Amino acid sequence: MTKTRMFLIVFAAVVFLPFILMASFYFPSKDVLRITGTEVVRVDADGKRIQGDGRGRETRDVFYIYAEDIESKKPHVFENEDTSWGFPFYFKFNSTDVQATANSIAGERGTAIISSYGWRIPLVSWFPNATSVTRAAADASPFPWFNTVFLLILAGVLVALWRATRRFRKPTV
Repeated sequence: MTKTRMFLIVFAAVVFLPFILMASFYFPSKDVLRITGTEVVRVDADGKRIQGDGRGRETRDVFYIYAEDIESKKPHVFENEDTSWGFPFYFKFNSTDVQATANSIAGERGTAIISSYGWRIPLVSWFPNATSVTRAAADASPFPWFNTVFLLILAGVLVALWRATRRFRKPTV
């Protein structure tokens, strides 16, 4: 393998790795889970739980949805917060409605499709953010339409750019 080819492979990995990580974090995922409970927690500006009423401090409510895998019983915890107009652009303004739906399903110990983005990292107490909760049968299998369409469009753009740059290469003799 030539040095140029090796450089291109390393360069492509360095350029595309951040995109792949961002896509893994921000693209929506859909899981069919049994909802076991919900909770509302009052936190301060740093995200730490507040004991008492928190008077005199800037506080906010954070909703949590507790669920488990239907077959393996593996627990899953989701935050449920509005994204509003900020990044990522989910334009989510209905966290209380999502929480009410999750609470209703939890009362029945029913199953739901939970759409979310983010990673669960216990070391820093990161939870995926639930964007929607809908009732579903235990054998439902949601298809990631947004991810598929987005990646197909991106692949089409990359192929078009690659073909356009090949047109301007000098012919080798």
